[in-house]
Amino acid sequence: MKKLLLFVLTPLLFAGCAAVQEAENFANCKYALRSVEIADYTINSLAFDVYIGITNLNKKEAAAIKKFEGQLTMNDTHVADVSFADVRVEPNSIKNQKVHLVIPMTTFSSKLLGLVSMGSGTVDYHLTGTATFDTPLGEVPIPVDIGRIGSTN
Repeated sequence: MKKLLLFVLTPLLFAGCAAVQEAENFANCKYALRSVEIADYTINSLAFDVYIGITNLNKKEAAAIKKFEGQLTMNDTHVADVSFADVRVEPNSIKNQKVHLVIPMTTFSSKLLGLVSMGSGTVDYHLTGTATFDTPLGEVPIPVDIGRIGSTN
């Protein structure tokens, strides 16, 4: 009877170990808002390139982000929704994920529009969202909260 119980529990133990290893892959990721740059502008909208730095601190396994969904704010004003999918970060490396955003001028207050258009160092950028990883046990959402003060590094 003990052998049968051991035989039944062994696959569950291996599945649990695989899930822990997979959890390590995304638990070891760090996020940073590298830069927000004006890419283009018209009378009706501003286009930005947002660069999100994703660092995989795991030395052996790549981290695969199935999707990211979040919100970008500038000086506490919601500016845009940010999303990307299918990003792979190799072990012990950094990936700068570029996201292109086109934002209507009506989104900006006149003060914020002036600061952004002049490339002012007083603009505070903040990105909050959820990175979702695909694991053997299903999708696992991880909250991400990153910000950067000023328009230059």
